Amino acid sequence: MSLRIAYAGIIQLIAQFATLITGLVFVTIVTRNLPIEDFGLWQVLGSSVGLLLIPLAPLNYWTHRYASRGQDVGRTAVLAALISIPILIITYITFAFTASSILSSVMIYVLIYSIQIPALCLWEVTKRITLAYKPEYLGYATIALEFGKVTAAYYTISVLHLGLLGAIVSLAFGQFLQLILIFYVIRPKIRGKFQGYIIKQWYKASLVPIMNSLVSRLSLADIILVSIMVGSTATAALVQASRTFTLIVRYSEIFLRVLYPKLIRDNKNEDITLTFRLQSFVVIPLAVGAFIMAEPLLGILGEQYVVAVNIMRILVILAVVEGIEYFMWNILAGTDKVDEKIEELNLKKLKHSWLVKLPIMDLTKSMTYFSILITIMYLFGDIVDDITLGEYWAIAALSTTTVLTAYKCVLARKTINFEIPSSSIIKYIFAGIIMGGFLYFYQSYIQWTDTSVIGTLTYVTIPGTISVAIYILVVFASDSYIRNAIMDYKKIIK
Repeated sequence: MSLRIAYAGIIQLIAQFATLITGLVFVTIVTRNLPIEDFGLWQVLGSSVGLLLIPLAPLNYWTHRYASRGQDVGRTAVLAALISIPILIITYITFAFTASSILSSVMIYVLIYSIQIPALCLWEVTKRITLAYKPEYLGYATIALEFGKVTAAYYTISVLHLGLLGAIVSLAFGQFLQLILIFYVIRPKIRGKFQGYIIKQWYKASLVPIMNSLVSRLSLADIILVSIMVGSTATAALVQASRTFTLIVRYSEIFLRVLYPKLIRDNKNEDITLTFRLQSFVVIPLAVGAFIMAEPLLGILGEQYVVAVNIMRILVILAVVEGIEYFMWNILAGTDKVDEKIEELNLKKLKHSWLVKLPIMDLTKSMTYFSILITIMYLFGDIVDDITLGEYWAIAALSTTTVLTAYKCVLARKTINFEIPSSSIIKYIFAGIIMGGFLYFYQSYIQWTDTSVIGTLTYVTIPGTISVAIYILVVFASDSYIRNAIMDYKKIIK
């Protein structure tokens, strides 16, 4: 039933918020113990490995869609991912040594980062199986990841003072803990037999997932591009520090993880309306809090990042727009049934579907974005400071995303008739304005002076908790759906 979306989504959302503090602790340990250039390098390395995983796109993409339909593809997908690990590690190391003349000063970090490749290969596949099977357990996996990486970071960075090396090892440790839990959860789904013909069919139709993967991986490549063009990782570090908190705004997209496989199984417009309501209810307070409290939030990472306050505020708006765009993508891709039969999977049949049209649109947006970004870096890279450059960067991303989001909204409404809960959204916005007013006056009358980690966390946490309570109370009083859902807990967990 539709409320399954609410249950599975809320479990994951609770897990995300439960690990929010540990996530901030991890990032704080890293940012406060690494020079800003090393933090930027860490982000560049992560983006580089992300690009390396593009060949796995057909495996991950089709696993998600066919597992959502209940087909027995789990063992085949996991074994294929295992086989790919040594191939990708050899490719990564070969590239590293080929580029050694350029990367010689950071070669040790480049090579050490390869320890994350096995975990990432397996995670990309097992995550898709879990999304189709028991999506709520991804929340528990998040807890395992956060617990592992924070524990390891404290020891490797704070105690052993391994710096960037410690950050890399810590993240890998958390990823492997996460995998252990997920493998335990999905074990019934990987007991079948290996079916080689499925892999063959998936890769025959590989253009669709590779285009989708290029879109997501290109979103990581802007960090590499800017760092190369500017000749420094400082600008990338300021933008990535801001993205740390805008990622929290995108917690609201948790419900889409559950909606997508449900739409693949059956097109129900009431599922879309429910998800729209839930996502709106969550994204508004997150966006308001991040926008208004941007300065002290960045202060958690270190005083050197506070200068990026305007960058973060632009990226908060971008996160909201991206959330809407991703929602429309899920509607269009989820309702398309062109790929129902594996044996009939081919590009000739797919070429007029949303599975092909969407990545073409997204790649067009990416190319436009990169063209604008390259122009900005070429014209202003040597003229303006890192902060202004970061602001231009954020504006470029926001402008290109907004145009495509509006277009996808039109397309989604034409594809399936669903109701937008406008009345509820207006009430959530009203509650968000009241919440924002409280946070604004709080900062006006109580100045942020204690810049230590504990002092800053206290300054942020107390009004943050009060403002969320204000938001919920206003919504509870004005919106009957949320009021009934809170008062009738059994209605959500059935």
